[in-house]
Amino acid sequence: MFLSELVDGIEGLLDSKKSDPEIRRVIHDSREINEGDIFCCIKGELTDGHSYIQEAIDSGAAAVLAEESTAFHVPTFLVDDVRSVLPYVASRIVGNPSKELNVVGVTGTNGKTSVVSMLSEILHDYGVSTATIGTLTGVLTTPEAPELQRELRKYCNNGVEVVAMEVSSHALVQQRVEETYFSTVAFTNLSHDHLDFHGEMDSYYQAKGLLFNRNFSERAIIVIDQEYGRSYYEKAIADGMEVEALSLQKRNVLFDEKSSSFDWRGERVSISLGGPFAFANALVAAEIAVQLGLETRDIISGLNSMKGIQGRFESLSITSDISAIIDYAHTPTALEELLKGCQKIVTGRIILVFGCGGDRDSEKRPLMGEVASVGADVNILTSDNPRGEDPSKIISEIITGMSIKPHSVEVDRKQAIEEAVTAAKPGDLLVIAGRGHEEYQEIRGERIPFSDKEVLLDVIAKSTFSDKR
Repeated sequence: MFLSELVDGIEGLLDSKKSDPEIRRVIHDSREINEGDIFCCIKGELTDGHSYIQEAIDSGAAAVLAEESTAFHVPTFLVDDVRSVLPYVASRIVGNPSKELNVVGVTGTNGKTSVVSMLSEILHDYGVSTATIGTLTGVLTTPEAPELQRELRKYCNNGVEVVAMEVSSHALVQQRVEETYFSTVAFTNLSHDHLDFHGEMDSYYQAKGLLFNRNFSERAIIVIDQEYGRSYYEKAIADGMEVEALSLQKRNVLFDEKSSSFDWRGERVSISLGGPFAFANALVAAEIAVQLGLETRDIISGLNSMKGIQGRFESLSITSDISAIIDYAHTPTALEELLKGCQKIVTGRIILVFGCGGDRDSEKRPLMGEVASVGADVNILTSDNPRGEDPSKIISEIITGMSIKPHSVEVDRKQAIEEAVTAAKPGDLLVIAGRGHEEYQEIRGERIPFSDKEVLLDVIAKSTFSDKR
């Protein structure tokens, strides 16, 4: 596609330098530029893409999308805000792929990954080719617009019929999903998180609400048990959307470590996923499947055949009478619900290993501490992903919220898990929270391989418990 075609109809100034190059790809990271790409200069929190124009040109950039006039001798399209233009050119260059397949967008603080995974399994069981985009598939929960649109085009070309994707609040504010048409969108819940980015809960709430607009979709599934959900429901209805209001109440829910059952549309449904969250996420996935045209019996068949979700209430045995749960719960509400659920199924103590991430929403640290001190019998505080912060400082901030001081503090996460396994007695439940599926720790700019599950399995294999299993 020629540059003039790519920017046609978009408000801006095309400084063509008497050249109209053919553009191969839309790229915003100068390190990924190849011959014939257009380099899009995004101004971020820490870096400014305008500083990398020469690097992009040296790598073969044929044109530049920028907010500032440059002295570089390549065709430049000047706009007021590159971020607002980026999704349009990103979608246009790959032929607006979201209009050729069914894209489902799921937002909310907790449950997005599970809903997307469950929906994929339901559809797969029915014979629908499905792909997922989210926490389990990439570095960002929702990719930047160029990567997202290229992924959607790839799925179109490969015959995928439905793409189920997580839509983060960051992505909505940063317009990453603009020019993406969703067959349906869904909301799970909203609680304290990401306030380092949004500043306050109202801004976070407003960000999530951007998805419930006819510009994105004509249909929605919204859980209405919170005031946030009821407000989104009213907003969507007022905008002319077709909305299914979903309540999680009065579902006669039963669960243990490895299974759950609940009522849905006059039927009793059983799934092979345990814990307090599984039923809620399964209900959202089921209702999305209804909006996609599946019959109740086919959806229940898919629910019945589900497998576990990596790092989401993932159950492992330490011995025949000591179990462990690995879960991604990293917000106060998610941790609270996790521990309440564990209290219903444990016969002994709950031994909790957790920490909080660095360079992220420090306000939730004492709240997590408060929840842990009430919900667990034994608390072992440790490092999560400290990133650029001192993990001891993060732990001390967690402790300020604890009414009962922790059993111990061990910055080394592997040693913390070892301590928890050693402390476990028959009937106890070991809960390792916060990182779930993640396979690395971010420490001082480095990604160091670390999987809670692999470490736990290794500790179990080397422990005195191993010959008693």
